[in-house]
Amino acid sequence: MEFTQELETGTFKMVGAAETSLKLKEVAEKCRLVRTDNGVKVELAYTGPNAGKYMQYIEKHKEELTKYLMNPDETDLYEWMESSHQSPMSLKKHEKEKLLLYVNFDPTTRIMLTGIADENVTLKLGAPLMEINIDELTRDEFKLKIYNMLLLADEIAVLMGNLDLRKMSNIQIVKTYLAEIYDKYHENP
Repeated sequence: MEFTQELETGTFKMVGAAETSLKLKEVAEKCRLVRTDNGVKVELAYTGPNAGKYMQYIEKHKEELTKYLMNPDETDLYEWMESSHQSPMSLKKHEKEKLLLYVNFDPTTRIMLTGIADENVTLKLGAPLMEINIDELTRDEFKLKIYNMLLLADEIAVLMGNLDLRKMSNIQIVKTYLAEIYDKYHENP
């Protein structure tokens, strides 16, 4: 749920409850693509409770749902864009910014967080790319998470047209993460 604070009273007012209560992935799981003479269309394959709410979501987000269903490998990108409140248009505004991949590892909590940051190491664009506890993963699982995170960063960089960020999402970085974080800090429970 999202709220806005009213200036006069200081109280919070809920905005867009129906809109924000559904997520792209949740709606897409209840839909299918159907071929028509004009191409493909999204069809709701669900008749249970709140079907009307799903229909409203589909009407407002036809394009995103179609892309999401046609490109299941880009699921992470669409979920990240939704959770960070970004769109292809808003990402394009960051094309010329000097952005880098930000990594924060807390040895106490064992949590590793990655995101896109500026030169002042200020996390940008909302949602993190990845947030994991390294002690809960095997080395191979950790490696796969890093690959997926770098693929996501690359997809974001391509949408932005940001060459600097694209260079940073280089797959060689996986070796650095493995050696400097996983191998050094992982503790077998």
